[in-house]
Amino acid sequence: MKKKVIYFLSVQLLILILMVLTYGNAELVYYANMSFYVGGTITFFGLMTYVVSGGFFDFFTESTRKVFTPKHMKSEANKMRLPSEVFSFPHKPIIALGLSSLFCMCIALFVYYS
Repeated sequence: MKKKVIYFLSVQLLILILMVLTYGNAELVYYANMSFYVGGTITFFGLMTYVVSGGFFDFFTESTRKVFTPKHMKSEANKMRLPSEVFSFPHKPIIALGLSSLFCMCIALFVYYS
């Protein structure tokens, strides 16, 4: 739990730093914009990790290796790891971190428009 809070606060600090560097000052609309960019990027990375680690691209990778690999290199191609084996780290904390940043963006927009 402590790690999650530290990651969340570091993302919020990153958002504030990027906001000040990009826009020059700190306003609620700028915070919502930057938290959308950062949270969306983190969520996209987490979802792509989920898709790749789930084995979605394994069949495509394996069939591409069979078709395009020369005969003298078939044994080496069979020893290569599949994408689901390369992306073996957990994806749920990454998705949760991105969604929490997007949730903060929603709160900021709600406060701004009310």
